[in-house]
Amino acid sequence: MGVLPPSASAQTTPKRYLAFGDSITFGIGDDPARARLGYPPRLENRLQAAGMSATVLNFGEPGEKTPEGLARLEAVVLPQSVPGDVLLLMEGTNDISKSIGIETTMFDLGKMADLAEARSLGVVHATVIPRYPEANRDADNTLTDQLNGRIRDLAGRRLRRLADPNEVFRNTPGLFAGFYSTVKPDPVGHPNAAGYELLAKVFSDVLLGLDTVSPVPGIVDPAPGARNVRSDIPINVDVWDFGTGIDVASTFLLVNGLPVSATPVGDSRRVNLTYESLAPLTGTVIIGLRSRDLATPPNTIDRTISSFTVRGGTSVLQGDLNLDNRVDGTDLVRLGRSFGSVIGDAAYNANADFNADGRIDGQDLAVLASNFGRTSAGS
Repeated sequence: MGVLPPSASAQTTPKRYLAFGDSITFGIGDDPARARLGYPPRLENRLQAAGMSATVLNFGEPGEKTPEGLARLEAVVLPQSVPGDVLLLMEGTNDISKSIGIETTMFDLGKMADLAEARSLGVVHATVIPRYPEANRDADNTLTDQLNGRIRDLAGRRLRRLADPNEVFRNTPGLFAGFYSTVKPDPVGHPNAAGYELLAKVFSDVLLGLDTVSPVPGIVDPAPGARNVRSDIPINVDVWDFGTGIDVASTFLLVNGLPVSATPVGDSRRVNLTYESLAPLTGTVIIGLRSRDLATPPNTIDRTISSFTVRGGTSVLQGDLNLDNRVDGTDLVRLGRSFGSVIGDAAYNANADFNADGRIDGQDLAVLASNFGRTSAGS
């Protein structure tokens, strides 16, 4: 990334942080005996213990989705702000629960940040935490991984700071047993008291200029969880670092557990890795990332970051739902039977969900339309 922001520990001018988000900001799942719930009061304590004159206000709203959040931020929260405040923006997991497309979520998050900056507020983006294994949707976190990659990309491209609780949480041993609430039902997964303490540490490390997070994946293509992709598709991975920077020479892409030839292109803030297999890909393809940063000691990542499934060979076109080597009216009818459905609905057809976002909608129709009338090569 280059140079870290100056340490906030020497700051004596009063500073306000506006913690904005949904129930995970509000503090659902926390110890009910606490007077102030969630990560904001714990973050305030940490910042004050580090010598900052800091106040952290809790603007969490349980159940909120980003379209509602955008309206609330503009109408209620920003009018209470003053120049120099900092918006801590962590929202989007309820969008996944309610089948709101990632494009909509990212538009809303970007607009929120832009509105805050227009009022001379600082902005810290934040990834959303892993969803509980019993979550009612996206229990395998494929959509969550897609969303978090986009959030990292937004923060990186707009030169904003990023708090990454997702990366920290997923690397925490005994996460769900030790740091998540046991209160059921829980459609998403909320932290318990220990989890909120961990969440506060993630934010305080960023605000205090401490680099404790490794390089992380940004946008990954094919997207995590994608199905029915071409067997000759290139694999493209962006890697971001929001601290001391990426050790580019130590950054590698792995496919099905083995390092592949993918020369890093970029700098210590952002690196792009592209791989084109000489042989057709088959079955489920697992993408891994191995990297470290320039901190002392370095923060490292060496894990699976995505997987996708190949359907057939290069001759299969997206949209060919009946596998007759042509995209035509029959395929359109099949998609129409599932149109508007989401994962869990009886009408949902995973093969028609071309972008693997859990919903069959206009984006999937556009994929089919782009190939309509085409015949697979060699058929």
